[in-house]
Amino acid sequence: MEQLLGDLQRRLANIVRRGVIHSVKHVGIPKCRVTIGELITGWLPLCQSFAGANRSDSNPCAVGDPVTVLSEAGDLKNGRVFPGWNTGQMPVPTGSESEHITQFADGTEIRYDRAAHALTIKLTENGTYKITGKGTLEGPVEITETLTVQGETKLNADTAVKGKIGASGDISDGEGSMAKVREVYNSHNHPGDSGGTTNKPNQPM
Repeated sequence: MEQLLGDLQRRLANIVRRGVIHSVKHVGIPKCRVTIGELITGWLPLCQSFAGANRSDSNPCAVGDPVTVLSEAGDLKNGRVFPGWNTGQMPVPTGSESEHITQFADGTEIRYDRAAHALTIKLTENGTYKITGKGTLEGPVEITETLTVQGETKLNADTAVKGKIGASGDISDGEGSMAKVREVYNSHNHPGDSGGTTNKPNQPM
């Protein structure tokens, strides 16, 4: 009887356990081992936030992350590992009560402020981003540094430029090209005041 009670107490205590990740492997189904006090579990499935036909999330945990282990029938061999809570070593990112914050170890951060209706994406130094697919930017857009366009550019509205415009190729409007204007100017002549024709311009374009 005492042995049965001891086993039940052990199982009851092991239904919910808290610990930190000891080691991880992400090949196939993500698994990890968890340090719980002086105990290190076997390899247990590491649960993601969602995995289904219409959505599948992958957010690999790392060694030292706090987790919670839920075990069927109180047997740690049947445990499932769920991402845990904030600790002194893993504090809550600093922000306001209206901000949803996603923070990465390299310093990259995504914030959405519900009160200000403002989305901020901050990449770590030398970080890059890439968006693939056809899309639309609707609303005013400001670019504070160099814009490089590798493909063809079409402007379907009036364009105002403050500053110089340079081109390595020809420039055309609805009436012709700059190259054609230069050709006509450099070879043109017109009637002189005393008859005959004038010479070609002595200062070609």
